[in-house]
Amino acid sequence: MRAALHTLMFGGYPLEPVAPVAREIGYTGVALMCRPPHLDLDNPGPSARAGSRVLTESGLQVVGLASGLGRPESFTGAPAEAELDGVRRALEAANILDAGLLRLWGGADGMSVDNADELSAAASWYGRAASVAADAGVRVTIEVHSQGLASSTSATCSLVDAIDHPNLGAALDTGNLHAAATSVGADDVAQLGARIFDVHVKDMRRLPDAEGHTLEVDGRYYVHVPLGEGDVRNGETLGQLAAGGYTGWIANESECAWPDWDTSVSAAKHEYAELDSLIRAAHA
Repeated sequence: MRAALHTLMFGGYPLEPVAPVAREIGYTGVALMCRPPHLDLDNPGPSARAGSRVLTESGLQVVGLASGLGRPESFTGAPAEAELDGVRRALEAANILDAGLLRLWGGADGMSVDNADELSAAASWYGRAASVAADAGVRVTIEVHSQGLASSTSATCSLVDAIDHPNLGAALDTGNLHAAATSVGADDVAQLGARIFDVHVKDMRRLPDAEGHTLEVDGRYYVHVPLGEGDVRNGETLGQLAAGGYTGWIANESECAWPDWDTSVSAAKHEYAELDSLIRAAHA
């Protein structure tokens, strides 16, 4: 397993200063945020080419594109077709950036795998997206979130199994799943098994009330914190991934907010050191 920087950590800064700092810190790969100033999917060709030059000069590999696609208001009709056009634009960018993976969302808030009609329509749409991506040489993942069709380990398994496409798997986000299920650990990794194509880590701490929270899920309140300072059992999760033979990237997707550039760089150094330590311990 290798550490990658999710560029959300520097979401307010262009890639020109971010890329060399990321490489200097120790990252060799980046999961690229699919919105300006990092990548503009409304203008995928020029945006991806500009990003590719910057990242290549810094010796960074694009390990995946982190898009917000996969949340149409309906998985049928015009909204579904428009969203699929968005996937095609993302794939154009992925090929320019030599990114072998595209992350999608598991539907809009309120959708559930327990709704047979929603599940069937979604599975058909994701199957089409996975086939289009396969033709472009890019794998597709659906990220676990606290909302939508992939809102728990079991729901994510049901969704991926209903789609039943070899080019599509799950993106395990430890923080998202922790908030959705109130915990995450080795059992979740074992249940997801070979469905896991991608992994993101972050940390958070549950709060007794809403004061200071950065995330609310079903009346529970959380604050995002630096790696190692929260409740997410990332060590246990990575240990199970290593034991199960996972050899992919681990993207450090911190959602903390920092006031300025220097503080952001210091935080990124901390995140890399913590993630590197977690990976080493998982392989020990």
